[in-house]
Amino acid sequence: MSLDNLCDRYERDGFVIIPDLFDGKECDKLKIEAQKVLKVKSPPDASVYVHASVTSPLYQQYHRDPRLVDILKKIMPNGVMFLSDKIVVKTPEKTFATPWHIDYFYWRDTRPKVSIWIPLDDVNADNGALTVVRGSHKKDWTMINKALPNGEFVYQIANDDVNNDDVVTCAVKRGSAVFFPDRLVHGSTPNSACKDRYTVISTYHAPADDEKFDLDFPAREVLVPTN
Repeated sequence: MSLDNLCDRYERDGFVIIPDLFDGKECDKLKIEAQKVLKVKSPPDASVYVHASVTSPLYQQYHRDPRLVDILKKIMPNGVMFLSDKIVVKTPEKTFATPWHIDYFYWRDTRPKVSIWIPLDDVNADNGALTVVRGSHKKDWTMINKALPNGEFVYQIANDDVNNDDVVTCAVKRGSAVFFPDRLVHGSTPNSACKDRYTVISTYHAPADDEKFDLDFPAREVLVPTN
């Protein structure tokens, strides 16, 4: 994929998929580490754990990986600063779909951000694949307060507001990467496959003086300075 094509697709669609960015052995190591982190740091009913890089040196190395940063430089011309990362898991007991939402709902009044969603297991419509709404980053969306039963994802977008013709299910091999901005509507399919599905999501923004929001993320660091 050429530089121009990647940037054009990202601007047009609001996301870009890079296949096979990490290999199977790397995914295995990250998944084993994720399981260790969740066992020690996360409540039993939680599906999301933030601050993987604070807890794990392996995840700290991962968010700095040149394969990620090189692509980020193409879609983030004003420099790259790591903010935070999180482990997201769906298990045979955690089968629910992630509701439609945009990340900006959770970090209002901050500068724009880019997230990278990388599955550590092969994903498809049966085991909790990421779903995105093509072109939704260019629209305004109404937020509703409606948390999941476990208290997560309190800020959602109503299903009726989403045009199903624009929905893309990101069925990809483990180690592939989906890059998307904080204004893109996204969610996931349910996990009906009765298998674990682990992913890691790392978030970046342009370097700048710390905003109040940033202070909650101690692993933040500049990776590519502003020109």
